[in-house]
Amino acid sequence: MIYGKIAIMPSENDKCANLAAGELEGGYRLGALRKRSQLDFEIEFFERILSRDPNYLEVLINLGDLFTQKGCHRRALQVDLRLAQLKPKSDTVMYNLACSHAVLNQKSEALEALRRAISLGYCDLEFLANDSDLASLHSHPEFQRILKYLAERPGTQHVL
Repeated sequence: MIYGKIAIMPSENDKCANLAAGELEGGYRLGALRKRSQLDFEIEFFERILSRDPNYLEVLINLGDLFTQKGCHRRALQVDLRLAQLKPKSDTVMYNLACSHAVLNQKSEALEALRRAISLGYCDLEFLANDSDLASLHSHPEFQRILKYLAERPGTQHVL
């Protein structure tokens, strides 16, 4: 599927490809439906909604979360990039984009999105410092500078 200029489709060898593999011309085989997980069902459901309304924010948010739960990190990144286009001033969207980049070891992109999230108001230092999605950044000097900046900034939430 293509939403704006971002394709939210797996590649042919993607482990997340063809979530609806049991589809036949007239619908689904009962056996194939039984083998599908709840995550697969929900992903397909939200993808069908997006095929009708590619800018449906709540559906994109849910779909990004489902892709992350399923381990489809490249597809989650595609959703987060689309959300960043639709909501460029959301600190939460930018934070999630940083997480998607970091999980894929795209450090410079992750740090840029994280800086943007903070400039937009993200301030949960404890969550940021302990977020396993950002593990690839934890030893990066720029990440350490970001933590220090947040720790010193008034209004930051910290319990560290």
